[in-house]
Order: sequence, then C-alpha cells, then structure tokens
Amino acid sequence: MRILSFPAALWSLGRKVEELLALQRTTREALEVVNSRLRALEDRMVYLEANQDKLVGEARSAASAASTAVAGAVISDVVTRLTRLEMHTEEIGKRLQAPE
Repeated sequence: MRILSFPAALWSLGRKVEELLALQRTTREALEVVNSRLRALEDRMVYLEANQDKLVGEARSAASAASTAVAGAVISDVVTRLTRLEMHTEEIGKRLQAPE
C-alpha cells in the first residue's frame, strides 16, 4: 500500500502545482487589467493637470473682461451724472444771472 501512496501523493502534489500555476496566471491577468486602468487614470490626471493652467488662464481672462465691463459701465454712469449736474448747474447759473 505504501507503493501506491507515493504515486498518489505525487499526483496530488502535481495537481496542486497546476492549480497554483493557474491561480498565478489568473492573478497576473487581473494585475495587468488593474495596471492598464491605473495607466489610463494617470494619463487622464496628466491631461487634466496640463489643461488646469489653461482653464485658470481663461477664468482670469473672463474675470478681467467682466471687471473691465463693470468699470466701464460705472465710469459711463458717473460721466452721465456729472454731465447732468453740470447742465443743471449751468441752468441755475443762467437763472440767477438773468435780468430781473
């Protein structure tokens, strides 16, 4: 019976080695998928970081344009009001200088 147990143990050991190799292959394939996904994420992050500077520049330009437009509108309103005040002052001055 000892003679038969040795080939059986050897056969069992061979099957376990095959199972380990199959598990190793499956693990390697899964790790390759994870690695490719990580590379894709890394590429995406690099792309986003590269475009972040562009986005910040565009946001600054838009803010500058908006502030210029607001400042222009305020200046225009001030000029209009000053012009009206000057005209009103001139009218009052003419009334006061008019002969009685």
